[in-house]
Amino acid sequence: MKSKQYSILTSVLLVCAAGPAALALPVSVRGPVSDFVHGRLYAAEKVSAREISGVIHGILSETDEAKKQELVKKLRAYPPAEVGDCWLELLDGAVRVSTTVRIIDNMSEFSDRRFVLPLANLLVSSHHAVRKSAARALKKVGDDRLFPVILKMVNSPTAVHRIYFIEAMNYLFDQRFYPALTGLLRDENKSIRIYVLNCLKENRITESLGLVRGAAMSDKNDEVRIAAIEAIGAMRDGNGLNVLHVTMNDKNRDVRCESVRAINLIGSAASVNPLSTRLSSEDDNEIKDMIIDALSSMKRVGDVRGLEKIVTGDSNLSLRIKSAYVLGFSGSQQSFAALQQALKDSDYRVRAEACNSLGNFRSRQALAVLFEVLEKNEQVYVKSAALYSIRRINEKSSLLGLFELYAKEKDPIFKEMLHDAIRDYIKRYI
Repeated sequence: MKSKQYSILTSVLLVCAAGPAALALPVSVRGPVSDFVHGRLYAAEKVSAREISGVIHGILSETDEAKKQELVKKLRAYPPAEVGDCWLELLDGAVRVSTTVRIIDNMSEFSDRRFVLPLANLLVSSHHAVRKSAARALKKVGDDRLFPVILKMVNSPTAVHRIYFIEAMNYLFDQRFYPALTGLLRDENKSIRIYVLNCLKENRITESLGLVRGAAMSDKNDEVRIAAIEAIGAMRDGNGLNVLHVTMNDKNRDVRCESVRAINLIGSAASVNPLSTRLSSEDDNEIKDMIIDALSSMKRVGDVRGLEKIVTGDSNLSLRIKSAYVLGFSGSQQSFAALQQALKDSDYRVRAEACNSLGNFRSRQALAVLFEVLEKNEQVYVKSAALYSIRRINEKSSLLGLFELYAKEKDPIFKEMLHDAIRDYIKRYI
């Protein structure tokens, strides 16, 4: 009897030691005892799988980050193969987009190489959120096994798959994909060319700037050219200024608009004259406004004829005010004459801005014009701007003229302003 018990115990120990490998033994070899032990082992495996599944579901539903990390730490204690199997099973069975995204985002924390191909296949999902999540996950756990899948997307006859490839490059760009990516700039589909340009821009792939400039100049589609121009500006491509100076004169209004915007982003003084020249012939108010803003930010003017044309005759009040301001950066006699004309404008705000700009000339000629403004029956707003410019010019000889104005000024507010100016001159010069 003892011998039989000893034999059974030995069999049990041997089967336990064999573990999962014993399951592969033929039934004729196993016998009733080993079948019992295998049944218990199988049950233990099922319990383990349920435990892993429970932890994973806890991770997916937990909103507290600290508690979630505790669950992640607990999950790492289980065999990686079993954990990976559970993640893949969940991913395969997910139906809702939000669930799929949540699974992908969390499974990316576990660097299981078996995830690569299932995730790569999701790069062509019809749902943008899934594609984006898969690309992010592959950035963490991916390896060279995803390359064939990616290259298959590039060469797909389905245009949308080629677009999905470009989207993936925003996360997975690798220098080995550069020829495939830029090769799509020759794709017949304009949307694909635009997606490529945006990808090059977002990833700041500066080695592609020559191709981008070429697209800006010669692509057959204006939308593509606009995307290329935007990329030149976004990447601050100073060498692309010559291209922008040409496209700024394009017949397409939107091309011109984007060109000026890109020039403004680069902010080079080399663009001052091209901008000023364009202003003379531009008929779109939005573009005129952008050109004036660009000149204002550079504090330069170049050819003043465009600004002169606007400040003396444009129907748009805002443009006249801005032009009067920018003319103050010129210092030329032509600019001075234009500002004198602006002092006759029907709107007091243009006249006031002209007074402000005349203060930049720092000359007796400018002083004489500004004193003429003060002697007129002009609004206090305009006279205040003229007085401010006189004080900026800071000429000692102005003191006597200010005294005379103070003696006959009727407006109490402006009289007080004259008083302050006179007191300042006395402190400074007497």
